[in-house]
Amino acid sequence: MEIQRPFSIRIAGIGGQGNLIAGLTLAKALVKSGKYVVQTQNYTAQVRGGPSYCDLLISNKPIDFPKATLFDILLILHPFMIEQCKNVRNNGIIIIDDTYIKELPLESFRMTKRKINIPASKIALEKFGSEMFANMIMLGVISKATSIVNIDYLIESIKENINPKYVEKNIEAVKYGTTLTEKFYKPRIERKVKRTIGFE
Repeated sequence: MEIQRPFSIRIAGIGGQGNLIAGLTLAKALVKSGKYVVQTQNYTAQVRGGPSYCDLLISNKPIDFPKATLFDILLILHPFMIEQCKNVRNNGIIIIDDTYIKELPLESFRMTKRKINIPASKIALEKFGSEMFANMIMLGVISKATSIVNIDYLIESIKENINPKYVEKNIEAVKYGTTLTEKFYKPRIERKVKRTIGFE
């Protein structure tokens, strides 16, 4: 029997950065593209400033177990969450908002060389007047760097899930994010898992 696991993404930051809404926006865009998606959230009681992350599992088939401990894509939005790099899969993709993050843990270099650094918070402040748009800039980067989701589905999802007064700027931010990298790492939505022989 061939066992396959879903593709996994973690968006990690702190309360107030919009990593949860970014995860929800991406999840709904992926559903629009025809994928099965499980989205979960983890955050502290602290509304702003506390660690939080949003996980997505993506598959071409129904997902049986809605949890991952290692991730194909890690999006890190804040220095407090840099230790999440240890949770990247072998040859996974780490995308960093390096406005405030200058160094990565050594273990991340052992697991993968596929890294993208974008000063998203700095760009958001300079171009859109607030760091709150960094999350959408990074969704644009994910779309461009992996082609895991078409930008049109992200835009549809933004229109449906973002406060109407911020929709246009969020769309601009996602589009701008697609211009910030030339790197491309083709993801495999489902990967074979080797069976262990002798324990049937």
